[in-house]
Amino acid sequence: MLRSPAAALLRRLAPRLTGCSGGAGSSTRQSLPPYISSSSSFLARFSSTPTSPPPPSSVGARDDEAEDDKLQGSSSDSGARLSISVDRAGLYSPPEHSHEPSSDSDLVKHLKSIIKFRSGPISIAEYMEEVLTNPQSGYYMNRDVFGESGDFITSPEVSQMFGELIGVWAMCLWEQMGKPEKVNLIELGPGRGTLLADLLRGSAKFVNFTKALNINLVECSPTLQKVQYNTLKCEDESVGDEKRTVSKLCGAPVYWHASLVQVPSGFPTIIVAHEFFDALPIHQFQVGEQSVSDFITLKD
Repeated sequence: MLRSPAAALLRRLAPRLTGCSGGAGSSTRQSLPPYISSSSSFLARFSSTPTSPPPPSSVGARDDEAEDDKLQGSSSDSGARLSISVDRAGLYSPPEHSHEPSSDSDLVKHLKSIIKFRSGPISIAEYMEEVLTNPQSGYYMNRDVFGESGDFITSPEVSQMFGELIGVWAMCLWEQMGKPEKVNLIELGPGRGTLLADLLRGSAKFVNFTKALNINLVECSPTLQKVQYNTLKCEDESVGDEKRTVSKLCGAPVYWHASLVQVPSGFPTIIVAHEFFDALPIHQFQVGEQSVSDFITLKD
């Protein structure tokens, strides 16, 4: 016999669950449905009664015993067992905190933090921009990657003839413009400044051309700006109350800008960009059946 509160509650609910119209003494009784009926082993989990219960002390107790026997009989007849399972797949599982050193670089940690902050992926263009020009960890930002001591060599580093030929082309273009008194000579991504140095050195004898030049270098790397300053043999000089930087290769003023939009307008312009566009961030699109995506995500 079960004497626990759970067993008593089941005895009281049994008439309603079995569909009896009368009380506990009704002659018509149906088995409990499978999701309510259970084996004696399940009811025993809620019982605080010892294995050998004491004998009943009253008529009411004997009635309770009879009712328990009926419940157990109906559950044994149905043969159903009640089981409970919990799906933990959707529960939040925070990563384990560790004081061990991480193998991720500062740039990888930065990219992961961006993706985590946005709760989603970033575009290919954003990824490339961070990898190339991140102020702290960008590829071009903090070191000289060109030449024999760098990672690759471009044509201006192989022979000075390349830059000299570009200088001849620029001077011919200036003449076709009508020889304006001032012209903006812009180089995008000057690298170490080797191409421009060869251009100015080769055209130094054409004084009218070099006097017309305003040299504007579009370079976002502070490290490469210093290299270009030395390659062009620049010096700072005072002009009235202002200071300017002049290249001693030809006497033309030199200005640095982080982007093309910062270059002053209003003058005829000649733009040189050698192996520059292939280093710019790109948008790469993947066409699916129902969507077009341009995103990248990093997995831990």
